[in-house]
Amino acid sequence: MASCEPATVLRLVADANKWPSWQPEVTSIEGPTDMVSGDVARGKARMLGFHVDGHATAVESDGHFFEQDVIVGVRMRIRYEVRPIDGGTMITHTLVAQMPRGLSGRVLALFLRRRLRWLQRTALENLVAQSEAATSS
Repeated sequence: MASCEPATVLRLVADANKWPSWQPEVTSIEGPTDMVSGDVARGKARMLGFHVDGHATAVESDGHFFEQDVIVGVRMRIRYEVRPIDGGTMITHTLVAQMPRGLSGRVLALFLRRRLRWLQRTALENLVAQSEAATSS
């Protein structure tokens, strides 16, 4: 639970140019400041020690969620949902990744799963901190 406004969270999530400030793997990006369905942001990320080009396409959004299709080494579907609750905001983050296949892919997937869990946790902590700061100012 975060003590911020749901709209503040969604503004940060939909502003591609803010992603490097709260998503630890994103190193640079260019895209709309208010992504809507069909918008694309392109940039660079750091995954498992590799620097990769990537892009994110906004799939769907409304006043309660933002969903995107992301390709940054692997393909991921990422969804942020926010809803007001007593005393704050509940933020739900769902990430579904298409893991690499084959023997090498299975080995890589072991490292990637651990890294993606860390990235999710860290991104949410950063998102909450920035949303709370924006709400209180």
